Amino acid sequence: MQQVFYPGHAGEPCVGEYAIALDRTDMIARADIVLVSLLSHMASFHSSGFGRDIVLNRILANDLQGARLNWIRLFLLTETYASGSGQGSEFHATEVRIKLDTDDFIARGNPCTVRRRNFLSRLFTGISQEVSYWNGHVVGGCARFSTSIENLRLLDQTETETLCTRIGLRTPAAKPSPASTKTNSLPVTHNTWSSSSYH
Repeated sequence: MQQVFYPGHAGEPCVGEYAIALDRTDMIARADIVLVSLLSHMASFHSSGFGRDIVLNRILANDLQGARLNWIRLFLLTETYASGSGQGSEFHATEVRIKLDTDDFIARGNPCTVRRRNFLSRLFTGISQEVSYWNGHVVGGCARFSTSIENLRLLDQTETETLCTRIGLRTPAAKPSPASTKTNSLPVTHNTWSSSSYH
């Protein structure tokens, strides 16, 4: 894991760690970014969306530049005090969706089609233009990206322990079977065209 500094929810300097683990359980490898918040860090990526986005964009631009976004997942792994016993700690993990900043994607000259709607359509819908692009052009470093914890997916205990093992936080008691190492994910689209509407 690598140490990383980022601004907290009040702009204060915070420290965290991150790791990138490759998942080869499918035909095409997937890069899983794991942002780790330990008790010793006294801060959490959950509470700072701005700082979380800064770290994500830094990783995508440097470590995963050129890698397609639809083969990248983002996880937040947080250490907390163990519930009930009051002793020890445990980890909780969530998968967070990565969102493309379409305005920045267009401004940087990435391949896309921008279609301006006619006057009546803009009048009744409030949408001025539509943007279409192939998701194969959406890669690390091509534009800014953001995250939101509104549509996150909570990992169960088995998935969380597997994630910890993959980045070296815990030593597995026994080698997991291929079925147990596969982590479910948010829905992924492969070679598709996407479109966005703007007000």
